[in-house]
Amino acid sequence: MPTCVPLKPIAFCLSLYCGAFATTVAAEDAIEFTLGKASDQVDVLRVAWRKSWSSRWFVSATGELTGFHAFSINHWQGDDDSLAVIAYSPVFVYDFNKAPVSYVKLGVGAAWLSDTTIQTRNLSSYFQFEDQLGMGWRWGVHDLSLVYMHYSNAGFVHPNDGIDMVVLAYARRI
Repeated sequence: MPTCVPLKPIAFCLSLYCGAFATTVAAEDAIEFTLGKASDQVDVLRVAWRKSWSSRWFVSATGELTGFHAFSINHWQGDDDSLAVIAYSPVFVYDFNKAPVSYVKLGVGAAWLSDTTIQTRNLSSYFQFEDQLGMGWRWGVHDLSLVYMHYSNAGFVHPNDGIDMVVLAYARRI
């Protein structure tokens, strides 16, 4: 018979551990507009609402770790077909204090597609994971980032063609 792990004490200890290294800051939400190109010449249009986290971690002279929740609506357009995507991703952001690049970001989330195929890509399931890795620059209330994104079902359903994209995102903090 399998043993059960008590999750509430573990979650409580994790929250204390994270809280010990976190500093609370004023959060700045943003609206993000994204354009890009995906595998097989698929055009990507994405609009996201970014809800900033109110904490920061590992604050040093180099920078700090922050993040945001990204809720997005996407439109992917192929030559003869298209699909819509809704997605949620928690995104970790390392903000540099002094560097040519203002920040780097990494996120892994979930997405729901309106169809399982686009162009020659067979994604096989409506549910996909959304991965993103990018770098960006901030000035005033503006934010510009170059991001590599990947959607895949992680091999839960075959075939798992996945789709890769490179996008340029502009965000304005509100």
